[in-house]
Amino acid sequence: MSTTHPLRVARCLRNLTIKRLAQEAGIGASTVWRAEQNYPINAESRQRLCLYFGQTAQVLGLIHNDQEILLTDPEGCRQQTYTDMNNEEHIVFNVSQQRERHSGYGEKLSEQLVGSWLTSSAIDLAEILDTGLNINEMLSALRIVLQSVQGIPHRIRHSTDPNGVLIGMPGMHVSMDERAYLDDMLHQSVDAAWSRFHTARPLEVFIVAQAQLSLLQHLHDLISPEPRYKLYASLYDLIGATEFYRGAYDAAKKAYRKAHLAALEGADTWNMAQSLNWQAVAASACGEYAEAISYIEAALRLAMSRSGEQFVRLRAHLLADWAYNASLLQEHFCVEEKLDASFRLVEHLGSNEEFDLARWYQMKGNCMLILKHYGIAIEHLEYSLTQLPAQWVARRILTLIPLAETYARKRERDASIATAQRIVDILPEAASSMLDRRFHEYQDVLLRAFPRDHYVQSFVANVKRER
Repeated sequence: MSTTHPLRVARCLRNLTIKRLAQEAGIGASTVWRAEQNYPINAESRQRLCLYFGQTAQVLGLIHNDQEILLTDPEGCRQQTYTDMNNEEHIVFNVSQQRERHSGYGEKLSEQLVGSWLTSSAIDLAEILDTGLNINEMLSALRIVLQSVQGIPHRIRHSTDPNGVLIGMPGMHVSMDERAYLDDMLHQSVDAAWSRFHTARPLEVFIVAQAQLSLLQHLHDLISPEPRYKLYASLYDLIGATEFYRGAYDAAKKAYRKAHLAALEGADTWNMAQSLNWQAVAASACGEYAEAISYIEAALRLAMSRSGEQFVRLRAHLLADWAYNASLLQEHFCVEEKLDASFRLVEHLGSNEEFDLARWYQMKGNCMLILKHYGIAIEHLEYSLTQLPAQWVARRILTLIPLAETYARKRERDASIATAQRIVDILPEAASSMLDRRFHEYQDVLLRAFPRDHYVQSFVANVKRER
């Protein structure tokens, strides 16, 4: 099994960059990089590294099969070259043969390297915590990314640049089996990231998606064209979705456009329709309701001719989104027409994170709130909540906020505040700027509905103080 180069392990244990080690050891940074990539370096550079770390060249991994063995005394740095005096040729020692000769020592050394690698990796991973992730989120993110890495052929996996980033290898041959396995593992990893999107903070999923995108770009030439563009489209949509929930609408729109272009390149109908749907969501959030409907119509044209449950759900989702935007434009007949068509598609389908009957009830509740049919809105939103799993935090909040607003507009103060308190209890878990903004908008509605109510003013003041 390939392991991290011993010199890199030693460097990371001292928390040194390549440049810093080169400066302190008195050699070039390119020399350090070459050594860590298992390229030979000259005797003087080996001696300087041995002096700096107080280790032999063998322990630091600086001896290769095509080199003479230099046995270095760390204290006095005395070097001895073992030479065959009969033919005046250097004797080359094969390190793997030495390990076979002393199998116990070899196994112990391997365990030491694994332990050292774990320490150095922990140092690198600690940097991730500085982004704002907690340990559990970091481990979850790492688990998803590792699934992608496991699909990379072993001979490619450890080809990295000076910063430890995987180097793309144009023209490198991989077998059909290796390519198929890589494609499968990458798809599984991206699917896992999308599943995580529905339950995790946007920051965690954004970091995972960016890591997967970077990996995909480095592996570009090793992946078959059709799955390659599907992966690009799916990841750009995921990045856009996380940017949207973080409140960065312009960045979200840019990512959705990239997703659409990738899907077009791969003739991928599913992701073309999905990216158009996400563009509609972003347009609607920016108040561009007619433009949102045009995106939805384009997506429906793509999805109408396709069979399969995922396309049925997508059509139901698109029709419900159309109804929502039509309600914002006060097109009452269109709202009812699209909601009815959506219901007929989804009524017999099971629960699903993207779109299901619970989501349909939420969407109808939203439409009825906008059209001021408050009783019907409350009925549908309350029912939607009974169908949502507790771990779908974002969807619960997206249902609770309009429910609290509906109660406020219906002048049911206590019910509105009780619903708002449920939002307060789980809103930090979502860590979404978009959801924070929507909850703030609800508070404005509550204050306008009860302008001189001390209980309402106290509640809003407490919420602002706690956040």
